[in-house]
Amino acid sequence: MQFRRALGLLPLALLLLAWELAVQAKVYPPVLLPPPAKVLMVFIDDWDTVLGNALASISRVAVGISLAFLFAVPLGLMIGRYRLLDTMTDWSIQIFRSIPPIALIPMALLFLGIGDKPAIALIFLAGTWPLLINTIFGVRGIERTLLKVAKAARASEFLVMKDIILPAALPAIFTGLRLAVGGGWLTVVTAEMIAVKSGLGYMILNAQLTFRSDLIIAGIIVIGAIGLLADQAVRMVRAHVCRWQEGLTASPE
Repeated sequence: MQFRRALGLLPLALLLLAWELAVQAKVYPPVLLPPPAKVLMVFIDDWDTVLGNALASISRVAVGISLAFLFAVPLGLMIGRYRLLDTMTDWSIQIFRSIPPIALIPMALLFLGIGDKPAIALIFLAGTWPLLINTIFGVRGIERTLLKVAKAARASEFLVMKDIILPAALPAIFTGLRLAVGGGWLTVVTAEMIAVKSGLGYMILNAQLTFRSDLIIAGIIVIGAIGLLADQAVRMVRAHVCRWQEGLTASPE
């Protein structure tokens, strides 16, 4: 298992090698494509800048995705459970989820101004749709036999929702959460380039204006690393919460 996980580093090692070879071959001037060693020095010389902006981005994503989770999961459980609610909301969901959050940046700036609010609002929207849709499909995938048994036992709607629907939908909810976290990161970087004066997106844009390509690449590396850590954290929580599912579903051998 550890060997298989180590294989995940192979594409990154090949990319690093190609990067170094491109620098040595002088494909681009160093001001555009700095060597890996110079980018590494950014984490030493400018660690406070990188850390401060990374924490700002993390806080915005955490708030936005948390709000999306609290809103989308209960709503998704209700829509998936009640056909009438599903009929009423289906067209609206399909329309609004097709609108990229980035397209709403001008509106967010007009209504919420400059600062954290527009960025958090856009992250909220980016995280809402994958959470909502996966929760709905998680509820729809529940075996009818379980619901029939609960109905025959005269279980209350609250108990059905708490003891049958929510546990059965949890794997799909965590899948939606993984997608939401990824979408949140994509959104926050773009929003920070326009709407706020801190964060990794702002740092990257400011570095571009000052011809700090080493800082740009360092910011990109940090974004990817945090995205990986966030995804792994969600997967670990899912493995713990949904451990009852182990052995019941197909997994790569």
